[in-house]
Amino acid sequence: MTDPTIQPPSPPAYPPYPPPPLAAVPKPPRKWLGPAGGWLVFVAMTAFWLFNVLFDQFALHHVSLSPNSLILGGLGMTGALIYTLAYRLRPAEGISVVRLLLAFFLGGLFATELAVMIETPLVAFAFASNPHGLLIAESLAGVIEELCKLAAVLIVARGLTVKTARTGLFLGGAVGLGFAAFEDMRYAAGSLTDTVLGHNGLGSVLSVTFGRDLFGPFEHPVLSALLAAAVFAATRNGRYRITLKVVAVYLGVAVAHGLIDTLPGLLALASGAARPTAVNQLPGVGLSILVILGTDIIWLIYSRRLKREALAT
Repeated sequence: MTDPTIQPPSPPAYPPYPPPPLAAVPKPPRKWLGPAGGWLVFVAMTAFWLFNVLFDQFALHHVSLSPNSLILGGLGMTGALIYTLAYRLRPAEGISVVRLLLAFFLGGLFATELAVMIETPLVAFAFASNPHGLLIAESLAGVIEELCKLAAVLIVARGLTVKTARTGLFLGGAVGLGFAAFEDMRYAAGSLTDTVLGHNGLGSVLSVTFGRDLFGPFEHPVLSALLAAAVFAATRNGRYRITLKVVAVYLGVAVAHGLIDTLPGLLALASGAARPTAVNQLPGVGLSILVILGTDIIWLIYSRRLKREALAT
């Protein structure tokens, strides 16, 4: 019989096993060119554009710009900003990169061509009926072009399930960037035969293309983004509504657009000049830049508020 007071021998002591190694957490994949990719796009496109222009002029002795030069000249800053928009898209917006690029290329092209078809006979009629017809036509550019860009936004937004002010900023900005790009190409195409800031030929190409490439993307996309955001914010159950706020925003962006286009010529004529020149338009150009900066600040404050609201939900 076993003595109950005798304890069974304890099992041999084994050294403790080391804890299992922690699984290596994989790093998130790098997204495209990274957050600073827009600068890389701008530098690369500008360098290719400058090389093409100089090669056309000095190596091939072309009188006109090649298609490559026209396209690269319009896609420098606009290409950088459309990359930035695509990089900042979130799944909550419900906008794919493909839709954003379609808004940029097809929406911008449609809005540009529609505006040209309306403005061309208007400019011809204004010139024939008034010595200051160009200023009259430029004052109506905001009324016409903002409507054309909004029409393009509504077309590319077909089938979009999420219609909020933030999605309006994205699609409106993409169409505005496309409009700026194609409009820059039109101006660059005739710049070799124009006289700009005392230059002609190559000087006109550089001043017109580079100047519009720098300032254009901060006018058209900002104005169309604000208008599209107001329209999308007013939607109910997927249906667009024309509210007092939408009308007020449209009139605001149309007036701002008109001032940007006409202030240089208006101030030049108000100073008593017989006709606007590059020198007497400088004060108006400065005021136009201030109007652009003002609309950009409004866009920046509004977009940041929408971003905070989206992150809080």
